Order: sequence, then structure tokens, then C-alpha cells
Amino acid sequence: MVEQAEAIRVLVADEKHQARALIRRLVENDKRFTVVAEASSWPETIERIDIARPDAVILDVGLPGMEGLDAIPLLVGRSPKARILALTGPQTPSCDELRRRGVHDCLPTESGVAELLERLEDLFPDLPPPSPPIKAQPAPVRSSVDEILSLLVHEIQAPLSVIEGFTLALQVAVERSDDDAIRETSQGIRRAGASLRALIRSFAEVGAMESGILSLNLREAPLVQLVTTTVEDLATLAGSHSIVIDADDDFAAEVDSVRIRQVLTNLLTNAVKFSPRQSEITIRIRRDQATARISVTDQGPGIPAHSHGELFQKFSRLGATGSGTGLGLYLSRGIARAHGGDLTCDSESGVGATFTLSLPLKPEGTARD
Repeated sequence: MVEQAEAIRVLVADEKHQARALIRRLVENDKRFTVVAEASSWPETIERIDIARPDAVILDVGLPGMEGLDAIPLLVGRSPKARILALTGPQTPSCDELRRRGVHDCLPTESGVAELLERLEDLFPDLPPPSPPIKAQPAPVRSSVDEILSLLVHEIQAPLSVIEGFTLALQVAVERSDDDAIRETSQGIRRAGASLRALIRSFAEVGAMESGILSLNLREAPLVQLVTTTVEDLATLAGSHSIVIDADDDFAAEVDSVRIRQVLTNLLTNAVKFSPRQSEITIRIRRDQATARISVTDQGPGIPAHSHGELFQKFSRLGATGSGTGLGLYLSRGIARAHGGDLTCDSESGVGATFTLSLPLKPEGTARD
């Protein structure tokens, strides 16, 4: 076991130079980790692991030089204590097969680099949380704007590092006239840019919500169709989870579709994040004469009753150490209440959680055939 005061030593094994450069930049942005070696083939990886003795290996399973399923046990034999995070693609063996050979966790390459650091953290349960920024004599009273700006400055560092890393990789790809690498890195920059834009937007929306000026574009929308479209858009994110929609029929409500999709996306993202792999997430859509209710139920570890009050507070993360701002549920409840509805949680420790979005319906009803 690595002493908590020491940085976790990481070996990055990927055939592409630009991928290794990006992973190194992302990993070393967190001072709890340090990249001690890189490799571009299976023979080089095995050689480097003997020399560097890493605590963790970020491994492209499709490395040249050997067959991955044969090479992984050899890697484990050389360094049995190293935790292996395998980067997988459509042509690589299944994660279950890789686990049987000695891999500790898998990350599909289409997930992007944003999730990589979080998966790496999960391999070390005793890893301390990131050190907070050093502050000299904080002011006795901080305004909401000060809080938001301070956290924003902190949170944008990760996506900015990703963009910078991809930009360097793109420069190398252009110099080599590598069309595939140019396409991949360009897509990576766009994804990171979209994440950064969404992050900034969420902080702006907090200010608007607290000022009472969160704008809504209300129009009649069929709720089951709205939920179905959101689930389809999140198919890649869902990974091994199955998302089941349970609805009696479709019916319309007067909502801001963009805002409601934002709430649903946050609830489903949380459900996927905190549920066991290959578990089921259920979305139930019901109505009575005055209210529509959309419930998202997961099979995760649940939330202790004494923590329910903290769930929807600004910047609350209930002790989570991965990426995130702690604004998702705070904003989601604000959006629900701006519609005249609410967002609530029903959960207890060990039995999963159900988040229910309630939305008002017109008294005369808006049933659809």
C-alpha cells in the first residue's frame, strides 16, 4: 500500500505519442499522482514496469507487439501490486475477460479523458481528497458571487488542461500529416470545449436563479417523448447500465424542454455514476389531475436519511472526491421550482435512491391520444 503522503506512481502505456502526452498532462494536474514512465508497445511496457515499479498502469489494451490477453498476465506477474486501468475500444476483449486476466477496471475510449482521473482515483480507495487551494487570511464574510467565482476558477483548470493537452497533440498530428490523429484530437478539443462551456453556464445559472431571473421558455411538450429523447442522447454515457422507461401513456405539460432535459441529464448522470455496473436504472412517468411526476431510481449505495437536507444545497457533494461542482442538484431543484414544481429524494443507505421531478399540469389536463 502506498503511503498517503506520497504521490501515486503511474505508468502510461499507449501506442500514440499524443495520447500519452494528454494522459500525462491530465494525471499530473492532480498532485496526488505522478507519471514515472511511458511506453508505446507491449515489450516496452513490460520493460518499463520492471524499472519504474509503478503503483498504477493506464493501459491501452491494443498495444502492438503482443496479444493483449496473453500480455496482461505477464504484466501482472511482473508487478502484482500495480493497479491496472485498461483503455478499451470496439476491437478489444470485453472488460469481464480483461478482469479475469488481471485488469482492475476498464474505461472505453469513447468516454473521453474527462472520466479517466476519476476511474484512476477509484483504484485507490484510501487516497486522500485533493488538497484545497491555500488561502491567506480568508475574509470573514464571502458573498455568493465570491464563492461562485472562486469555485469556477478552480473547476475550469481540468478542462483547460485537457484542451491544452489536445492542442499539443494536434500540433504533432498536423506536423506528421496524420489525418486520423487530427480528427481524434479535434473531436477531443470540441468535447472539452463543450464541457467548459457547460461548466461556465452552470455557474451563470446559479447567479440568475438566486437573483430570481432564471428565464424559462414555456411550451407544451410531450413528457414521455422528452424523456425518451434524453435517454437516447445519453446512450453512450449509460455504458453497461440498462435504462428502463415505465410510462402508462404520453401526455403534455407546459415546460421549458431544454431546462427539463438539463434536470433529467443530471439525474441520469448521477444514477449511472453511483450505480453498480450492469445494473438497471428505472424512469417512471406518472400523472394525476394536477401533477406530472418523473422518477429516476437507481440501485446504488443509497443516501442516509440524515444527509437528505444537504443533498440540494449549493456546492454540496456529500463527501465525493471525484470531479464535479456540487451544483447539479441545486440547479435542478431551482429549475423544478421555477416551473412551479419540485425535486425530491427518497432514499436510505444501502437501498438505492429515487429522485422525483414534479411538474404542474393544467387543471383541464393535457392528455394526448
